[in-house]
Amino acid sequence: MVRILFIFIFFFESVFAISSLELAQNLVSNPAKNSQLKLLFSNSSYLDKNGNLNIAQISRVLKTNSLITLNLSTPQTLKLNFRSKSDAVIFFKILSDALMDAGYVYFIPTELILHNENIDYTVEVESQYVLDPGTLYNLLKENSVYIKNVKRVGVYDYQYDLDFDNAKLNTNVNISLNSLAVLERPLKDYIFKTKDASKLVIDASDADFWFPKVLFLDKNLNLIKSVKSNEKNNHFSEFIPSGTCYVVVSDMYSLDNIRRGLRVFLKK
Repeated sequence: MVRILFIFIFFFESVFAISSLELAQNLVSNPAKNSQLKLLFSNSSYLDKNGNLNIAQISRVLKTNSLITLNLSTPQTLKLNFRSKSDAVIFFKILSDALMDAGYVYFIPTELILHNENIDYTVEVESQYVLDPGTLYNLLKENSVYIKNVKRVGVYDYQYDLDFDNAKLNTNVNISLNSLAVLERPLKDYIFKTKDASKLVIDASDADFWFPKVLFLDKNLNLIKSVKSNEKNNHFSEFIPSGTCYVVVSDMYSLDNIRRGLRVFLKK
């Protein structure tokens, strides 16, 4: 069961920019390999076009030189800790999607520490494959979220410092104003822009059992309003709050509850 702590002191260490060598040393976590790491990284910055460490390249170099091993002989309990300053809704949405896309469909939240918008979140997962930092880097950057640092803090424990300052949501459906959109079975939550619509109307198939979960977010991905139902309701109608830019549509329990898709109407 996840343990949630609301604390009243600032618990994060200051996160300063680190070099590719320092990050490689953090990932390898073996002083005996430092000489080899210096040869590989001392003269290479490995920065992406936005000035962030290109962790995909760094991970590739480490794997090519057998400095990190991501395949385990037997499944192990992996502990992953993520820290950031972010709106909680967007933090969990982007991170959860990235973990699932990385192959961690089933993970167990074990601890959550919150203070204002500072988040310290830990999950555990049983796997024979250690999360590749390069894979996570590529998945997160699709939403303009970047990894500032990664530390191997135990045999199977890793700590990630994430930068959500410029986070954005990638929409996965396009809905025109005053035109009914028939959406196919979702693999992820539906995300679309409101396009200055005033009202949102959604219908699920009569053969499905939808428990609506609808989030209204502003352009900076701050939550304006959430509407959630613990009762089956295959019809949803709501005036769109002022300032809304994005809508996230899901089910309270499982996307299998809307396996036949949804019909969405954005009214001008």
